[in-house]
Amino acid sequence: MGIPQEDRLDYVCRQDMNAIETAVSEIRTAIRNVESTMPKAWIGKKADNWRADHDGRMSRLKTLFDTFPAEENRLVEKARQDQATMDRKMHGGG
Repeated sequence: MGIPQEDRLDYVCRQDMNAIETAVSEIRTAIRNVESTMPKAWIGKKADNWRADHDGRMSRLKTLFDTFPAEENRLVEKARQDQATMDRKMHGGG
Protein backbone atom coordinates (compact mmCIF):
# COMPACT_ATOMS: atom_id res chain seq x y z
CA MET A 1 0.00 0.00 0.00
CA GLY A 2 1.48 3.30 -1.08
CA ILE A 3 1.36 6.76 0.37
CA PRO A 4 -1.72 8.77 -0.64
CA GLN A 5 -0.87 11.23 -3.39
CA GLU A 6 -1.67 14.27 -1.23
CA ASP A 7 0.98 13.12 1.28
CA ARG A 8 3.75 12.63 -1.28
CA LEU A 9 6.59 15.18 -1.22
CA ASP A 10 6.40 15.87 -4.94
CA TYR A 11 2.64 16.49 -4.75
CA VAL A 12 2.98 18.81 -1.75
CA CYS A 13 5.87 20.63 -3.44
CA ARG A 14 3.84 21.08 -6.63
CA GLN A 15 0.93 22.49 -4.59
CA ASP A 16 3.29 24.96 -2.91
CA MET A 17 4.72 25.97 -6.29
CA ASN A 18 1.20 26.50 -7.66
CA ALA A 19 0.45 28.82 -4.73
CA ILE A 20 3.65 30.74 -5.44
CA GLU A 21 2.76 31.04 -9.14
CA THR A 22 -0.65 32.43 -8.18
CA ALA A 23 0.92 34.97 -5.83
CA VAL A 24 3.49 36.03 -8.43
CA SER A 25 0.74 36.50 -11.00
CA GLU A 26 -1.24 38.64 -8.57
CA ILE A 27 1.85 40.73 -7.76
CA ARG A 28 2.62 41.23 -11.47
CA THR A 29 -0.97 42.39 -12.03
CA ALA A 30 -0.74 44.81 -9.10
CA ILE A 31 2.55 46.20 -10.44
CA ARG A 32 1.01 46.75 -13.88
CA ASN A 33 -1.99 48.49 -12.31
CA VAL A 34 0.22 50.80 -10.26
CA GLU A 35 2.54 51.54 -13.16
CA SER A 36 -0.39 52.49 -15.39
CA THR A 37 -1.42 55.22 -12.93
CA MET A 38 2.06 56.61 -12.26
CA PRO A 39 2.32 59.04 -15.18
CA LYS A 40 -0.88 60.76 -13.99
CA ALA A 41 -0.13 60.77 -10.27
CA TRP A 42 2.98 62.85 -9.70
CA ILE A 43 5.25 65.00 -11.85
CA GLY A 44 8.50 66.86 -11.37
CA LYS A 45 12.14 66.09 -10.60
CA LYS A 46 11.42 64.29 -7.32
CA ALA A 47 8.82 62.17 -9.08
CA ASP A 48 11.29 61.38 -11.86
CA ASN A 49 13.95 60.35 -9.32
CA TRP A 50 11.48 58.22 -7.40
CA ARG A 51 10.30 56.63 -10.64
CA ALA A 52 13.88 55.76 -11.65
CA ASP A 53 14.43 54.06 -8.28
CA HIS A 54 11.08 52.31 -8.58
CA ASP A 55 11.88 51.07 -12.08
CA GLY A 56 15.17 49.61 -10.83
CA ARG A 57 13.46 47.81 -7.97
CA MET A 58 10.71 46.49 -10.23
CA SER A 59 13.27 45.28 -12.75
CA ARG A 60 15.07 43.29 -10.05
CA LEU A 61 11.76 41.89 -8.79
CA LYS A 62 10.71 40.85 -12.30
CA THR A 63 14.11 39.18 -12.83
CA LEU A 64 13.58 37.24 -9.60
CA PHE A 65 10.10 36.20 -10.69
CA ASP A 66 11.49 35.04 -14.04
CA THR A 67 13.82 32.61 -12.24
CA PHE A 68 10.90 30.83 -10.56
CA PRO A 69 9.98 28.36 -13.35
CA ALA A 70 13.44 26.78 -13.49
CA GLU A 71 13.73 26.72 -9.71
CA GLU A 72 10.24 25.26 -9.44
CA ASN A 73 11.15 22.42 -11.77
CA ARG A 74 14.33 21.74 -9.81
CA LEU A 75 12.52 21.68 -6.46
CA VAL A 76 9.70 19.43 -7.69
CA GLU A 77 12.20 17.01 -9.22
CA LYS A 78 14.20 16.94 -5.97
CA ALA A 79 11.00 16.26 -4.02
CA ARG A 80 10.15 13.46 -6.45
CA GLN A 81 13.59 11.91 -5.98
CA ASP A 82 13.42 12.28 -2.19
CA GLN A 83 9.99 10.64 -2.19
CA ALA A 84 11.29 7.76 -4.32
CA THR A 85 14.16 7.26 -1.86
CA MET A 86 11.75 7.23 1.08
CA ASP A 87 9.47 4.80 -0.77
CA ARG A 88 12.39 2.42 -1.39
CA LYS A 89 13.40 2.56 2.27
CA MET A 90 9.83 1.96 3.40
CA HIS A 91 9.59 -1.12 1.19
CA GLY A 92 12.99 -2.48 2.21
CA GLY A 93 14.85 -1.51 -0.93
CA GLY A 94 16.92 1.26 0.38
